[in-house]
Amino acid sequence: MNPTTLRDLRTTLAELRRYETRLTPGETTPQLLRELDQGLSLARRLVAAAGDLPVTGCRTHPDGPVDREAGGGCLLCNTRRRAAAATRPEDVPVEDVLTAIAEHGHEEAVRRYGPRPVARALATAGRHTTSNLPPEHR
Repeated sequence: MNPTTLRDLRTTLAELRRYETRLTPGETTPQLLRELDQGLSLARRLVAAAGDLPVTGCRTHPDGPVDREAGGGCLLCNTRRRAAAATRPEDVPVEDVLTAIAEHGHEEAVRRYGPRPVARALATAGRHTTSNLPPEHR
C-alpha cells in the first residue's frame, strides 16, 4: 500500500472524528454539514485509491511516479540512471562538437553536448574558452 495515501487517509479520518462532538442540534449548520460531506468524500476517494496506487519500491521516492517503461520502479531514479548511462561527455567526438560550435554557435553546442565536451573541444582545437569575453575580463 502506498504510504502517502495511507498517511493522508489517517489524517482525514482524524479530522472527521472532530465532527463527532460538533454534531449537536444547536451547533449543526449547513456549512458544518458541507465540510463533513467534503471530508467524507475525500476519505472515500482515498480508500478507493489506496489499492490502485502503485508503490515505487524506492527508498528516496516511495510515493513518487512509477516508471511504466521499465515495468515498475521509481521513474525519477530510473530516469537519472538512464541519463547517466547515455552518451558520456568523453564519448562525444571533438569534431562533432567543433562542427556544432561553427554551425550553431557556442550556446547551442553547450545545450546539445554539455559544457565539458565544449570546453574539451575548444581546448583540443587550441581555442580559448574565454575568447568571446570582453578584453577586460580575459
